[in-house]
Amino acid sequence: MTKQVTTILIMLLSNFVLLGQDCIGFHKTPGCKIKDTMGYKLFGQSKSAVVEAGKTYQYQAILFGGYDYKLGICTERGFKPIHLKIIDAEKQSVFYDNMDDDYTETVGFSNEITRSVIFEITIMASDMEFRDIGDTRVCLGIAIYWHRMPKLGI
Repeated sequence: MTKQVTTILIMLLSNFVLLGQDCIGFHKTPGCKIKDTMGYKLFGQSKSAVVEAGKTYQYQAILFGGYDYKLGICTERGFKPIHLKIIDAEKQSVFYDNMDDDYTETVGFSNEITRSVIFEITIMASDMEFRDIGDTRVCLGIAIYWHRMPKLGI
């Protein structure tokens, strides 16, 4: 009898652990799809994570020179707006802040030199009411697409 109870408890606890892993691959879901990415490839440094609304999450990546990038950030429904800053890690200077663009969730840019960047993301969720800490956890997707910059000139 004790063995059966232990087995049932392990199975129940396993379900809770599995529920916490729902965010794996979240950046690849249809809700995170960026428009107009024909000719672009999903960059291997794209990422999904469980984050807490109202707190700032930082993700550092290397962006290679000579590529155009399209970046999209997404969360589960209702967790908006999302504040994104792209920071040059070496200079510690912000080169993009989506607050200036009404918190848009997609941005495209060209990167001429290889650089380390920090994506600083805060899920503001200003329209949400949270009852407890479990309500504040949300899936975050950082989808990065890239393609080689076309050669210009003669």
